[in-house]
Amino acid sequence: MTDTIQAKTGSGFGAKSLAADVLAGVDLTGKTAIVTGGYSGLGLETVRALVDVGAEVVVPARRPDVARAALADFGDNVSVYAMDLADINSATAFADGFVDTGKPLDILINNAAIMACPETRVGPGWEAQLGVNHLGHFAMTQKLMPALLAADRPRVVSLSSIAHKQSDIRWDDIHFSAEPYDKWRAYGQAKTANALFAVGLQQRFGSEGLLAFSVHPGGILTPLQRHLPVAEMAALGWTDSEGNISETASKLFKSPEGGAATSLWCATSDRLTEKGGVYCEDCDVAELMTQESPRYLHVAPWAVNGESAERLWEVSEALLT
Repeated sequence: MTDTIQAKTGSGFGAKSLAADVLAGVDLTGKTAIVTGGYSGLGLETVRALVDVGAEVVVPARRPDVARAALADFGDNVSVYAMDLADINSATAFADGFVDTGKPLDILINNAAIMACPETRVGPGWEAQLGVNHLGHFAMTQKLMPALLAADRPRVVSLSSIAHKQSDIRWDDIHFSAEPYDKWRAYGQAKTANALFAVGLQQRFGSEGLLAFSVHPGGILTPLQRHLPVAEMAALGWTDSEGNISETASKLFKSPEGGAATSLWCATSDRLTEKGGVYCEDCDVAELMTQESPRYLHVAPWAVNGESAERLWEVSEALLT
């Protein structure tokens, strides 16, 4: 198992690029995409951009009625199905249903997530952020493999986060069973898992034509922050005491359309055809973290480590057995 080669491609895009910029000239007519969490925040903008360039988009949703209302103006190219990533049976049932349609799946964007939530247990007692953000997507994606491998050059994009720097995989206490729960370390671990999942997918299925990537979308204020009180966001420097975006954050943060750009670049760019498994940010491959790296950029070595990706795959399969 080898680590990914994290080197910029000179994409011509950057931190301020928008979804429409990276998809200029792209035609996805006749292609099918699945976007989890595709009815709010980044997911909504991702779906909008894909539909605008001709893709048929499937949105699995924990709240199908809410999703249908949010996507009502997107036309017949969007369909909504029930799925709850916290319920593995639900996640795999959705995937089985899609595979049964016989449609090839060209693009899978694992976008849905929860962040920094109070301690919650899902499934047989799994820590919820790992359970939802990683294990739910892991189970669903495995079931979708027949549809993915039936497509011509399919791509899987997993949304990670710069928060992966907060924690490697906690191999000896992955569900905070022994140590007190820490919501940010739990989120960091889950985002590391998302990045390693892309590496693992590439290691297993790259020889069959699949390309997998992980993405840091950038800082964006979306419903993902729903578990954070205003006081905590203010302490982090994201907002003022009334919940308005701070001057500092306004210079660094992206709009939802800007936040969707890197996922869409990974889903479509020809520059990545030989670079499966890499972690990307600002519409290019991220550099490997060093001591001089900015706080909000670059990828930690543990998130792109081939041996860790293999180990996490085995742990995940065992948890799902």
